Amino acid sequence: MYWLLIWMMLFSTADDPSPAQPSFDLHVDGTSLPAQRLAFIVMPGDSVTLSVQNENTGWSARNGYPSSGAGASFGWRAPRNHGIFSIDVSSGDAVQKYTVIVPVESCRWRTTTLNSCLIGSYGNGNTRNGIPDYFIELTSASSGALISTHLTLGQFLCHIEGGYPQYMAFDLRLADKLEAILAAVQEVYPQASDIHNISGFRSPAYNAAIGNDTSESLHLYGKAADIWIESWPSNNLMDDIDRNKRVDVYDGEYLVEIVRVLEVEGEVVTGGASAYRWIPTHGPFVHIDIRGSRAVWPTTRTLVSNPVI
Repeated sequence: MYWLLIWMMLFSTADDPSPAQPSFDLHVDGTSLPAQRLAFIVMPGDSVTLSVQNENTGWSARNGYPSSGAGASFGWRAPRNHGIFSIDVSSGDAVQKYTVIVPVESCRWRTTTLNSCLIGSYGNGNTRNGIPDYFIELTSASSGALISTHLTLGQFLCHIEGGYPQYMAFDLRLADKLEAILAAVQEVYPQASDIHNISGFRSPAYNAAIGNDTSESLHLYGKAADIWIESWPSNNLMDDIDRNKRVDVYDGEYLVEIVRVLEVEGEVVTGGASAYRWIPTHGPFVHIDIRGSRAVWPTTRTLVSNPVI
């Protein structure tokens, strides 16, 4: 028993992912970033004003102009080339890295591929109506760039065909919604520590390959994610967040209830939310999107014969 207690003291929190909250309340052109947000978008060559409350603040940019500055605000111009860049904000011992996404404007995309990355056609392929405004270019290195406290860009690029660079559409408000959901879950289930994303952005080509012929899926626009929430250490399975002693579809429905409360309170963008049961390849999960209106569809409540306890 003695050695068991020692082991628990030494290893119970080892590598336990408990990321810190952002160190600054960063404003981008006068608008405060959401509480957990660590990223923002600037179009190629555009200028942006970043500001915090502390006058004793330092700014350091890896690219763009200028490369550094000091004071409560920092005027910065993005590079004309697209990519994932960063700006460090520092004051005293506090240093925070922010991810700057400079995307590829959709007007530069004319075929079913973008820089040899297969995307496919939006709609019937004969019009440019309904295509995303921009795509984000990801490399193997930049896929790990943080966009919020718990989430990276690469977590939303879930189905990779070929090598890098890869391109995806993505709406950062989806990350805000997922962070708000995780925070709400942690209030009733403190063990929750991670958001696992099964499926984020799906290109039209991938969507067609899996037999989904809809042109209206929010996944096509980076506005939807299929997720579960779990604790550390990860076991790639939804946790028993509703405390009914089993992992099942009702944990997903519990998440949906939390989503609806957040939407009613105006904390997140309203959207679709529905729970999915176990299937042979993975456990329960929940579809979340930010379509701007409430949507729900029936849940199949079939339970497995030997649920995880």
